[in-house]
Amino acid sequence: MILLGRSLVVNLIPAVQETLEVISRRAGRPLHAPLVVDERGRPVLQIVTADGVVGLVLPADDVVRDLLYVRGRLEPTVHAHLQDGLTGDEHHATRCLVACLRSRAVLSALQRLVAGLLRAPT
Repeated sequence: MILLGRSLVVNLIPAVQETLEVISRRAGRPLHAPLVVDERGRPVLQIVTADGVVGLVLPADDVVRDLLYVRGRLEPTVHAHLQDGLTGDEHHATRCLVACLRSRAVLSALQRLVAGLLRAPT
């Protein structure tokens, strides 16, 4: 389960970065979201404007929490996909991870995150 969860996170963060960059560019307010390490050694997404100004800094663990959890528990659809990923071989697990990333719950949470970042002052 730990390996499956880590695989989900390793794929989730780049998906957030790319989604934010594509949508913000199309919205006429291009943002870049490099993953860096903060002064305490934790991974964070820096939200950088087209001018190179670093705006918000989002801890990666907060992004994961906001996209996968509801009231401190794994979102039920996410939980179901991860549980299903444990029942087969690695190809089945990969398909379950993809289904999790494409689930309505994760995509809706990602939409809320991106919309909030686009509304945030730079």
